This record gives sequence, structure tokens and C-alpha cells, in this order.
Amino acid sequence: MTDLRIQKTEKIISSAFIDLVIEKGFDNVTVKDIATRAMINRKTFYAHYQDKFALTDVILQNILTWLDETLQKRVTLLKQEIPLSHAVMKLESELQELMVNWRRPINALMTIPETKMQLLTGAQRTFSEQFRVFLKRPASELETAVIGSTMLGLITYYLQADDLPSRDELQQLSTSLTLIFGE
Repeated sequence: MTDLRIQKTEKIISSAFIDLVIEKGFDNVTVKDIATRAMINRKTFYAHYQDKFALTDVILQNILTWLDETLQKRVTLLKQEIPLSHAVMKLESELQELMVNWRRPINALMTIPETKMQLLTGAQRTFSEQFRVFLKRPASELETAVIGSTMLGLITYYLQADDLPSRDELQQLSTSLTLIFGE
């Protein structure tokens, strides 16, 4: 397990970086800016990350790891034939984590064109891998595109609305999807 001091320093650095990217844009953020905002010296930054690109990659990988772990829980609920509206309630702690811990990092990374593509591609790959587990076969490109887009749409909704949908909204969504695509 990583030393608590290291974890705290990395969290402070990440938070400073995310704030600066949202405020100034990635291209305008320097390591000096990050160190100043985090109230550390540049040497401390370099002890943890090679540069701002390496920091971006770490944040990206942490988001994708969280997404994979959350989707694994969702697949478990699907295997138990728990409907979407109930599954969301069972995943409430993960969705709260999305709002509290991942909202700003995702929003920051989405402003960096190359990283945005890596995030979306990584999310699609994660969705595809999870679909394979649930479907017990590789998902087709169509399934991955449609279901993955739906999942990304839900995540985007959570991030933009700054709130979780109500049980009634989820039930309405489930009903609408069934009407559109059939049972």
C-alpha cells in the first residue's frame, strides 16, 4: 500500500492540475503553475510525475479503472436479472463517487482533445469487455456502439445534471427503451 503522505501529495497535485485545466486550458498549464497551486515545489511534482502529460495519463487510467470496476458490479446485477431502475439504486454509492470524485477530473480531461478521445475509446473498450462477460460472447460492433453510447449518455447526464436521476426517471427510461427496441 502506498504511503499516506504520497497519496495526499498526489491528490493535491491532481486537484491543482484539474482546477487549472478547467480554468486555463491544458495548453496554458505549466508544471510551475501546478506546483504553485498545490503549494509544493517543482521538485516534489517531478518526484511523482514526469510531466503534465504523465499526470494526465494517471488520471485517465484511474477513471477507466473506476469505470471498469463499476461496470463489473453492474454486470453482476444484470446476471441476477435486476432491472435498470433497481440496479442504479444498488450502484448508488458508485454513482455518488462519480459525482463527488470523478466529475471534475472527467470534465477537465474532456477539454483535452487527444485525452478526450483516449477516455472515450477506453470507455468503449471497457463497455465491450463487460458486454462480452454478460452476453457470453463478443459484442458486435453495433451492440458496442449502441449500448456503449447509452452508457456514455447516462454518465454524461450524471455529470451535466449534477444529480442522480430519480427512480421514476429511470423507470421511464427503461420503459422508453423497451418501447423503442422491443423486449
